[in-house]
Amino acid sequence: MCIARIKYCLLFTLYLLSAGLAVAQDAHFTQQYANRLYLNPAFSGLGRDWSVAVAHRNQWPSLNGSFVTNQFSADYRFGETKSAIGVVLQQDRAGIGGLQKLQASLAYGYHTRFTDNLAFSAGLQTTIASLRVNYNNLVFGDQLSDYGQTALTSAEANQFDPTSYVSFAVGSILYNNNFWAGLNVLHLNQPSYGFDETTQLPLRFVANAGYKFYLSTGLTRNNAEFSISPALNFTHQQNFNRVDFALYTIYSPLALGVIYKGVPVTGADQDQSLGIIAGVSLSRLRIGFSHDVGVKGFGRQAGGANEISLVFEQLNLNNLFTPRRLSKINHNIVCPAF
Repeated sequence: MCIARIKYCLLFTLYLLSAGLAVAQDAHFTQQYANRLYLNPAFSGLGRDWSVAVAHRNQWPSLNGSFVTNQFSADYRFGETKSAIGVVLQQDRAGIGGLQKLQASLAYGYHTRFTDNLAFSAGLQTTIASLRVNYNNLVFGDQLSDYGQTALTSAEANQFDPTSYVSFAVGSILYNNNFWAGLNVLHLNQPSYGFDETTQLPLRFVANAGYKFYLSTGLTRNNAEFSISPALNFTHQQNFNRVDFALYTIYSPLALGVIYKGVPVTGADQDQSLGIIAGVSLSRLRIGFSHDVGVKGFGRQAGGANEISLVFEQLNLNNLFTPRRLSKINHNIVCPAF
């Protein structure tokens, strides 16, 4: 194969990878509620005084170059005020070509009560993202010989300078002691980015909702919980639509969940996978693990995904488990921990 053709294939592959990251390959965490600030900035400061979380996701591990996401997030609520802040740092590494995406997000959350049994949270988020190609992972045609030997350097010019963009998002959550419903709208300014040719990031809508049914625990210790929570998640971006259905159960301190991603209700032929979630919640630490099994589409051959999350948090148990005075702000939310 001639060098020109290899270069063309490389350009085409990078274009597909970058387009995939923009529209369909944004990280979709199986443990979405362990990564709440990434799901919706309105989660900043809900249900806790502060938190620090790390997450690792390895998608399609059967590929020679899988899609790996590492994330750090933290949030802090300003006492009994209505305000909270959050920050998310994330790295995505896509494929053997070494396409890397780094992003940093800063969020502000505002919480208030509508009635004695209904609360609302709103969030604003600003994200700075940068994409670059790691040329150390690429092999060009002039580095190959008839015997398969590889030269250390190539005469090909590195044409892809790092590209960056700024994006804005707004989110909201309506909730009470049994249900939650949220909407996050990303890329409000539809920023342009690209290596050789620029493209616009389309608006992305992420809606989620669920309801918690409390069951008799049979446990005598304080704050023990036995519950079942069905939940839905809907994502829309340009021509991409996906519906996820999940069922979570908590039997303190254990949590189990199952989520079916890509429920075939939108009429589109898309990947479908089944995720199994297991977690444990200690006094200030939550540990979660999940594994996705491909059911239909590319993920079935590529090995699904594995995900690990660690969350350190400080809970105000008086706010979470005792009746609140009307002068207080309701910071409790009953969504799953994982």
